[in-house]
Amino acid sequence: MSSVTDNDDLVPLSGIGTIAIPSLSLSAIYYIPDLPTNLASVGKIYDSGYNVYFSTYECFIHDRTSQKVIKIGRRQGILYVL
Repeated sequence: MSSVTDNDDLVPLSGIGTIAIPSLSLSAIYYIPDLPTNLASVGKIYDSGYNVYFSTYECFIHDRTSQKVIKIGRRQGILYVL
């Protein structure tokens, strides 16, 4: 199995599963052991039942049911880190 990156490179994909951290559970997440960090797309976050809002320096993940902010990410370069 492999996955395609935004620049059309193939990277080895070892599996697909669910990750859960306090207040946030994401399904159908790709496990790619060669990446130096874990990445989640806004689409995957949205598909798992959350909304994502961005400001210049932060992103906010809201639970759609409760409308509460459950995670805040801080911008580091071009990425928002939870």
